Amino acid sequence: MAYIYRRRYVAYSLITIFVFMAVSPALPVKAVDMSSNLNVGPYIDKVVFKMVGGDQEILALQSGEIDMHQGFFNPIHLPTLDADPDISIASALRNGYGHITINCAKYPLNISAFRRAFAFAYDKTRVTAEIMDGFSQEHDSVVPYPNSWCIEDDLPYHYYSAQVAMGAALLDEAGFTIDPGTGYRLTPDGQPFNVVIEYASASPEIAGGTAQIGVDALRALGVNADTRASDFNEMISRLDNHGDYDMVFYAWNFQHNEVNWLAYTFWSEYADAFYHNPSNFRNATFDSWRDQLLYSTVFEEVYEAAANMQLILHYNVPMVIVYENTYMQGYRTDVYTGHIQDLGRYIAASWTLRKMHRIDGTFGGTVTISAAEPETFNIYLASTVYASRINSELWPRLYLNGPDLNPVPWLAENLIIETHEDNPSVYGGNTRFTIDIIQNATWNDGTSITAEDVAFTFTYILESTAHGNTIGGLSDIVAAYAPTTYRAVIEFNTESYWHFSNFANNFIIPKHIFNDIDGIGYEGWNEWNPVFDPEEPYVNSGPFILTDYEIGEFYELTANPGFCYYPQERLENTASETTPPSTTPPPFNTTLALAAGAVGAAVVILIGGTILIRGKSN
Repeated sequence: MAYIYRRRYVAYSLITIFVFMAVSPALPVKAVDMSSNLNVGPYIDKVVFKMVGGDQEILALQSGEIDMHQGFFNPIHLPTLDADPDISIASALRNGYGHITINCAKYPLNISAFRRAFAFAYDKTRVTAEIMDGFSQEHDSVVPYPNSWCIEDDLPYHYYSAQVAMGAALLDEAGFTIDPGTGYRLTPDGQPFNVVIEYASASPEIAGGTAQIGVDALRALGVNADTRASDFNEMISRLDNHGDYDMVFYAWNFQHNEVNWLAYTFWSEYADAFYHNPSNFRNATFDSWRDQLLYSTVFEEVYEAAANMQLILHYNVPMVIVYENTYMQGYRTDVYTGHIQDLGRYIAASWTLRKMHRIDGTFGGTVTISAAEPETFNIYLASTVYASRINSELWPRLYLNGPDLNPVPWLAENLIIETHEDNPSVYGGNTRFTIDIIQNATWNDGTSITAEDVAFTFTYILESTAHGNTIGGLSDIVAAYAPTTYRAVIEFNTESYWHFSNFANNFIIPKHIFNDIDGIGYEGWNEWNPVFDPEEPYVNSGPFILTDYEIGEFYELTANPGFCYYPQERLENTASETTPPSTTPPPFNTTLALAAGAVGAAVVILIGGTILIRGKSN
């Protein structure tokens, strides 16, 4: 379950419903109808991402220096924040988890019995009680519990409590003897070894504490082990590049309800591919389920593959899921209202920034959110939540996941999905997506966004792959073109449950900036360094524009009046100063999420936000 906490818990469904926290007093104002206009906004003038971290976030929130947390706050601060009448707390079971990734390519960690022994010895209940103060739950599956594909409750056994005797028996059986001189285990070939569990130095309590419990588990097994505090970005860079490490604690968040990522995150062929498979895991049986997961169009078959892949990972332990915690964010309610609980990105995310407004009935104002330094503004290289959060406000997409994680049209207006059975011009086995886009969207240099930009986006991704771009999920595209100014066609040479989600959420890029003739070009994808290099072109289109920054201090975004969903009343400068948006939850159409996977002889048409289905769906 998930909830917003303010002196009580309010439960809501993880499937289709979300909660607006509205605390504004009754005002004699006319509300804007948002029932079919979730995209419309923003109603504030500026967003400032301020570099505030650690316990300073709590003080900054209490003083009003910031309006919202972007990340978690430690549960020990809950009583303090809850006692403040001007602060509310958004809380939900995290769609993600903290985990210890194990280097499956490094001896003796490449022995699955060693990893299983570690998993049995690790005390997750201790993490819940001592580190998370009860604000977490034990978890084993690599798929988070809120995800509908998760098989946590059906796993044959669990690694929740410290089962040291079972782990020690596994090590004994695998040939890990004990050196009588040192008292530590030796490898099966008789060599001494040491295991280092690294964690981000910026998080000594949670990350350091969970890493220490891992060291305690290894030492209980007789394994020589230590923790090491490391710079987070350097540590993640080593993982991305398959550099040297033993074990690393860090966290994953998911902004979707999908599971096709399993096919890339643990695939043997990606064990040395940049950005993929950080655990360097290789397993032929796991790989044998990959095609069924990716290319079946039948839900039951996809679920079977996902379940078996989770079971294989559960047994082989390329990573130990340490906790799945309650995600708590504090946000002030004395100036702004309209905050939206997002199941994937929580309070301080795109929908809140799109819809929040002053409680006094006027638009405008500056909202400040705590953040950490973004490592890059290159949308193909950004790997941390801090860069991604800012980029999400600047770049357009065909669809954006709504607060309930179901797709909401952005640039897309109509969508048709066809196979050969629907349209003989589609090759057998192919899937064709025909997308009509809105006609009032522009890049922030004034150039219109057309279907050429949409088609070029996917051409660019595929062409830049030859130069090292590893963005996944698009290798099956065989055509991307624009038959008319505002119609794009994307065709895959396979049928798959996942094709829609593979392309719908990608950032759309401007062809006139990225083209391979006089633009950034296919080879320049990783050399492009916008913002930090003023000479680099930076043309995008979103609800906000990056207008100012100071490294290490802040990044300022300003509402984009050229945004295709910018409130018309603000442009007309009439009632905009006295008309806030309604905070009534809009109805969500969940059909598209289902229909996107039902490509077997199905035609899906999106007209003005309504899904019509004819033909057969699987």
